Amino acid sequence: MAETDAPSGSGVNLYPRIEAELESRLFSASTTSALERDQRGTNIFLRGEFEATLHLSPQWSVEGAIDLEPIREVEPKGGTVGFRDQAAYIETLRLDWKPTERLTLFAGKFTAPFGHGHEDFPGLLLDVRAEETYKIRESIGIGGTVAAVSDPRFGEHKLSAAVFGFDTSPLSETAFTRKRCCEGGFERFSRNTRGQGGPGNTGQFDNYVIALDGEDMPFLPNTAYHLALLSRGPGVDGTKRETGFVAGLRHEIRWTEDTSTLLFGEFVQFRGAGGDPREQRPEILNEPGMAIGGSSEVTVLERRRFTTIGAQTRSGPWRATIGFQQDERKRSENQLPRASFFEASVGRDLPMNFRLDVGYQYSTGVERRGDKADAVIGVLGWSASF
Repeated sequence: MAETDAPSGSGVNLYPRIEAELESRLFSASTTSALERDQRGTNIFLRGEFEATLHLSPQWSVEGAIDLEPIREVEPKGGTVGFRDQAAYIETLRLDWKPTERLTLFAGKFTAPFGHGHEDFPGLLLDVRAEETYKIRESIGIGGTVAAVSDPRFGEHKLSAAVFGFDTSPLSETAFTRKRCCEGGFERFSRNTRGQGGPGNTGQFDNYVIALDGEDMPFLPNTAYHLALLSRGPGVDGTKRETGFVAGLRHEIRWTEDTSTLLFGEFVQFRGAGGDPREQRPEILNEPGMAIGGSSEVTVLERRRFTTIGAQTRSGPWRATIGFQQDERKRSENQLPRASFFEASVGRDLPMNFRLDVGYQYSTGVERRGDKADAVIGVLGWSASF
């Protein structure tokens, strides 16, 4: 956010002051063909974030963010559904302290520095799927970022680290759509609890992440990278710690002054994904597909890999984006198919801070092996700064 200067001649910044940003996107996803009829139809939903920063002094600030999004996947069942199961919640509420130009420390509620794609992938749904898979939100704890290297010869390299727990405080309350834990299909409930389980939900500050980011490297011009390691303890349904690794790369090719192509990719792997949880496995008779009505509890060992590659070319207000994502989950029990997504879109910046992107998505293996679906997607975005 840009800094606001005091009246001319004062030579100082005004404190305290507030800066805010609003980002919203209206989605229309029309599935034109799918094996299951319930998956066909149109789903309209809204995603947005309101972020505000209270600058108390040059060293101290308070940052807050509220997110709005659907918290459950809704099947249109051959028709049109709109704004179903939308919810709002506090994404960030933290205190920042900058004792020097190269060091920032923070405490409170935040998103752990693991992956960039969920924040900045272009296109239609690339960032949404990344967010659903590996955005480490609901983190409450402490952390910091230091400019480890800042040299014109070697570029800018920042080291970030955080120690955190899973937020079960009143800050985890959800507005609008409020469901009691733990109704199936919902990603959020009225308030986080230990009982909902999941990696990191241990009731202790025993999760940690460390990340390294680099850019402005003269030997790799127009290139930026991101590397991070994550470790989260098992929740009440888990049996071991989950470890994660992410590697991301972005490279921009500048053809002319107003035409460029951005190449981007990010690879994420989780071992002990979900904390190797305990799940119910149906008991099967010798006859194929016949269950006796009972089940047994088993520990599910899982390794999950999520890959994104893509490119976007911009020329003035126009842009064209292609992207491919693959979600591979190798499980010892209750196996899942490998899901793949391909999307292509064109878009344009519009007056009054609006923007419009329209494109096509082809997906396979989302529900079960052999699934295929085609969809036409439109996204109308709007942003503003205050």
